[in-house]
Amino acid sequence: MKVDALHSIPAEATETAAGQRLSVRVEGLRLDAQVGVYASEHGRTQPLEISLQAEVEEASAAPGSDLTQAVNYAAMAETVRQVVAARHHELLEDLAQTLTDTLFQDVRVKRLRLTIDKPDALDDARSVGVTYERWR
Repeated sequence: MKVDALHSIPAEATETAAGQRLSVRVEGLRLDAQVGVYASEHGRTQPLEISLQAEVEEASAAPGSDLTQAVNYAAMAETVRQVVAARHHELLEDLAQTLTDTLFQDVRVKRLRLTIDKPDALDDARSVGVTYERWR
């Protein structure tokens, strides 16, 4: 596309959008976690990779330079770190629900997709895991 073509789009064309969406995401956050139901999994940590995508309310889609108005990916990652480190988690499903409950306390989050991968769970698989989604 030529740069000149951008100048030929009428201003009204950009003002007729029906809405906008913004998703904040964290991909492949690597953490060591106490997780698992088997006796061999208790008392030690295992690697997890956690990814999340949070669709945020329209007002948070363009906060300008005001970080307090933005849904902050660094704060979301820190929340994930704290929840994971807080205790032993028997099931990935329960950890996913706890993480979602915690992240959903921010009312600006309208939809959340959270994936937890446990890469060392099976010798013959790259990874196993769960995906949990919630929306308002």
